[in-house]
Amino acid sequence: MYVVSILESRPALSRFLSASLPEALRQEIDLCSAQGMGPEQQADLLVVSPDLAERDIRPPACRAALVPGRLSPLAGEIPAQWAVSYGISPKDSLTLSSLGEEAISLALQREVVTLGGSCLECQELCLPHGGHRAPMHVLACAGVQLMLGVPPDQVRVAPAAPQAAGG
Repeated sequence: MYVVSILESRPALSRFLSASLPEALRQEIDLCSAQGMGPEQQADLLVVSPDLAERDIRPPACRAALVPGRLSPLAGEIPAQWAVSYGISPKDSLTLSSLGEEAISLALQREVVTLGGSCLECQELCLPHGGHRAPMHVLACAGVQLMLGVPPDQVRVAPAAPQAAGG
């Protein structure tokens, strides 16, 4: 069982991952808050939320980190063996290639090593749009799956929950 820790200012990403990761994968991981981890604990994967605003947070130790590209300076402060960036910049390892009404295309722009030690080659992934309004969360969700060793052609993001009327 992998420990996946989420570093965030508010619980938006952890809620998204809890609702959007495939059920079988959720059974195989311990998804927890980075702020709740003790100094002696180490996550297998630390996922940094795209909306992280607090600069004085001390990231816990981890084997690997998934970090938004815009927060790349934070990657140097994370005690990790390696980091993978995600975001909308051409410099990010996992990025949004296109966003349509029916599908979201993601691009893996660099080789990425999974927690299991496999190497993923550069490639495109096409996911159903699913009504999601937060592309950065979709990128993080796909990145978590790839880092955990889910084959790229099996990466899935559950459809967004229907919006309440008037909301």
